Amino acid sequence: MTGCLACPLAAGADLVFSGLAPELEANARALMPLAAASCDASPSRIQRLYRDAGDSLQRSLRAMGYYNARFKADIEWPEGCWVARFDVDPGEPVRLAEVRIDAAIEQATAGKPEPALAPLVSGEILNHGRYEAYKAALLNDAISRGYFDARYKHAEVLVDRQANTASVVLELDAGEQYRFGEVIFTQGIIKDSLLRGYSDIRSGETYQSAAIDDLYESLRDSSYFSSISISTEPLDKQAKTVPVQVELEPGPRRVYSVGAGFATDTGPQGKISFVNRRVNDKGHQLESRLFGSEIKSEFSTTYRWPRSDPRSEWYSLSGGFLHEETDTSENDTSKLGLTYSKARSGSWLETRYIDFLSEDFIIGDEAGSSDLLLLGFNWESVRGRELSRTRNGRRLSLDVRGASDSAGSDTSFVQLRANAKWIHSFSDFTRVLVRARVGMTFEDSLEELPASVRFLAGGDQSIRGYDFEELGPVGASGRIIGGENLLEASIEIEKLVRDQWAVAGFVDTGSAFIGSDFEASTGVGVGVRWYSPIGPVRLDFAHPLDDPDRSWRIHITLGPDL
Repeated sequence: MTGCLACPLAAGADLVFSGLAPELEANARALMPLAAASCDASPSRIQRLYRDAGDSLQRSLRAMGYYNARFKADIEWPEGCWVARFDVDPGEPVRLAEVRIDAAIEQATAGKPEPALAPLVSGEILNHGRYEAYKAALLNDAISRGYFDARYKHAEVLVDRQANTASVVLELDAGEQYRFGEVIFTQGIIKDSLLRGYSDIRSGETYQSAAIDDLYESLRDSSYFSSISISTEPLDKQAKTVPVQVELEPGPRRVYSVGAGFATDTGPQGKISFVNRRVNDKGHQLESRLFGSEIKSEFSTTYRWPRSDPRSEWYSLSGGFLHEETDTSENDTSKLGLTYSKARSGSWLETRYIDFLSEDFIIGDEAGSSDLLLLGFNWESVRGRELSRTRNGRRLSLDVRGASDSAGSDTSFVQLRANAKWIHSFSDFTRVLVRARVGMTFEDSLEELPASVRFLAGGDQSIRGYDFEELGPVGASGRIIGGENLLEASIEIEKLVRDQWAVAGFVDTGSAFIGSDFEASTGVGVGVRWYSPIGPVRLDFAHPLDDPDRSWRIHITLGPDL
């Protein structure tokens, strides 16, 4: 290989290498002082740097495992400048024949250092930079596990230039593993008993730096604090313990926010919210929210308080009023609810709730009122969510709720609602988005179900090409009355065409229905995506297949993928 892979350094000054792979040439340039010399340097300085260039070249090649390199060099003096040429035969690389790591390292690092750093293995080309990085990673990992006195008693690379082989030997004096000392919080914000619920650190347990990281993240996510400082100094060398000093500064107690948006289902919409993040020193919180759009007006208030583990367990008491009016239905609902939420393993959030709903509704030609005491369970899990463009992720939710006339409700039913969305990228440019929605209701009479409990389909987040909630069973008058069951599915292929811009094609299908009388409506279309700094903006053009005389419908939505 010949030619220069980098541009001239200054005013025609240049180094030209032949025979080197790109990574070897890059390292040679980085370690050769001649590479920094310009045409303005004196000829005597250039000659001196040129004489030293051979040693620099050999050092750079040995660092990458090439110990038997040969080269020829010459320098030319074109008008007003210089060009140095190196014709290199790097020879065969030195490969690792043996990697010997003693048992003390295995014990102190649980057999592996940082997961992102692959271990040294026999047969690979010797690279001194990788050796040093691996050696440092092993030591740092031992320290992160509490071996603060760990030192290498033997660390070397033995090279046999004739055989083109090398042996790596690492022996560690790990010392005694340190343990956590007392955890001390310095703050006057919330009770220490609540603060300790954010930490898994217990005095006397072996030190793990991951526990410090977890404590910091838990306190940061609590929303109580504006500044978090955690110190583990000074170490108690005699007792072999690590003190944990946590200093906290309060964040703003009251937070007000205003938001606005637009979607073709709802039209322009706005939101005003108020949050009191610290009602008292027990960590209780209060949030009030006012939302309005062309079809929906809602006011809600929620009072939350933590249990013994504030990272995962909360109670909440909520109440609110909702007015919703669409082309299909109209309802006014008052709600009072008690909720218990607990974070489970695998990113799952479990919620148990009791809601009292009082609703006046009109749907189709039906008008009525209903009081329901609902008992429900909800499970939700989100993975891979990103503010802008999610590469790979999924969202799953399952909700089971029911009411009984023997418990004071006007009707009895059990309802299941399940949602799933899956995103997978085939490359940096192409991804597929699949979603599904299922609803099932077991009841004696559909007429006794209020509008908010019935299923309808159609719209931006449902079946594009149709108006918001225009799909469902119809009554005797020909007007939509909603269904007891629901099936929806969608698949979308998206491809980036420019930075932050993508095009998409999609098919949506499904409907709401009664019993087993399912008849799917299908919409197809294309769209444009803009991944803006504040999140995705989607513009879709969709057409219903079962109504070819209908015009194309425009759908505009904003917000994250999951």
